[in-house]
Amino acid sequence: MAGFNDSILSASSRKPTGMKGKVHDLATTLQTQNEELGIEKGHMQTIKNENMNNTSGMQGQLNDIKHYFKADIQRMNEEFRVQLKLQEAENVRLQQQVTQLKGEKTSIHQQIIALQRRVEEIEEEIGHE
Repeated sequence: MAGFNDSILSASSRKPTGMKGKVHDLATTLQTQNEELGIEKGHMQTIKNENMNNTSGMQGQLNDIKHYFKADIQRMNEEFRVQLKLQEAENVRLQQQVTQLKGEKTSIHQQIIALQRRVEEIEEEIGHE
């Protein structure tokens, strides 16, 4: 009986020869390649899903950065407007002071001329006596 089982095992493990054997080999190869193709398709789908998740994650980060910069630029614009108004007020104040000082300078210059004339008049009076 053991010999019979050995002959069955050896018969089942033997590969058929001829056309049937080649067809059988091709069918086995095709089945193996189809299984591998299915596995690779699964890998590709996983990679696509990961890429979509990464892309949406990156888009979210880019949107966060965009909002941050937008808020920062708005804050800087407001600070600039405040500083601009302060500078304009300071310019007006300084212009008023310049105008006032020019008026005082003119007045002092007129006083100097008047004093010079008075000195000349006094010198003439002293010189005639």
